[in-house]
Amino acid sequence: MKKLVTFGLDGTLAQTKSPLDDEMAERLTGVLSIVDVAVISGGAWPQFEKQVLAQLPDHAKLEQLSILPACGTKFYRFIGEWTPIDSEDFDAAQKAKIISALGNAIHVTETEVENVWGEPLEDRGSQITFSGLASQGSDRRERKVGSELHQAK
Repeated sequence: MKKLVTFGLDGTLAQTKSPLDDEMAERLTGVLSIVDVAVISGGAWPQFEKQVLAQLPDHAKLEQLSILPACGTKFYRFIGEWTPIDSEDFDAAQKAKIISALGNAIHVTETEVENVWGEPLEDRGSQITFSGLASQGSDRRERKVGSELHQAK
């Protein structure tokens, strides 16, 4: 018997940046009653709180659930409360180097960063993320822009 089932969040358990719907929340709760579950995504911890944890019913076996934000570079378990178990964070020098490199790449490629929802560069501790529409952009807007870019190729 399997001991762990792992799911991606965006595009698997839920639409990108959207909460689990009621049916998926119940199905995930059912799986949690049988086996340990891990959910991974590139998003930060608050995204999991909003998209997953706030949608699960009170009877969900949270102690069976592992949350892996920032592409798995952080690890949370429920031990009476949500507890960070591990995090592979960058130090200040690494962050500065990454942010500088991203800034240079944006400048060199003449990437337009306007009409964004939130900050386009986000420090998630263990991950520095560049989002052309920023991390608060809507799934519908991201799909529209992605489709336009795909058609332009």
